[in-house]
This record gives sequence, C-alpha cells and structure tokens, in this order.
Amino acid sequence: MNDNMLRIQVTIQQINRMAAALESLSDEMLQKNPKLFAVMAEAPLDDLDRMLTEVEQRLVEVKQVAATSAS
Repeated sequence: MNDNMLRIQVTIQQINRMAAALESLSDEMLQKNPKLFAVMAEAPLDDLDRMLTEVEQRLVEVKQVAATSAS
C-alpha cells in the first residue's frame, strides 16, 4: 500500500473515532446544555473539517499518480 493510501486509511479511522466521540458528547450534553455542547464540539468539528480536506487532497494525489501510471 502506498504512503498516500495508508494516510487516507488512518485519517478515515480518525474521522470515525472523532464522529463517535461527538455523537457520545451530543447524547450526553446537547439536551442538558446546548451552549456548552456547542463550545465543546467546536474544536472537534474543526478537526473533522481538516481531516476531510486532507482525505480529499490525498485522493486527488492518488488519482493523479494513477492517471500518470496509466499513460
């Protein structure tokens, strides 16, 4: 497995863990204290955006390498 694909796989695993943590936080906090939930969820949501962008960028790189190899 090349480096880009390995990083994509690891990042997707991190995204899944972060989503599960946010879901748990939501279950525990959202109804009780929505403002606190919003504050606590802000950084993880930023991290999720960053990780999703990273996956998209790496997929573009993989696609470019595949296209170059096929030529």
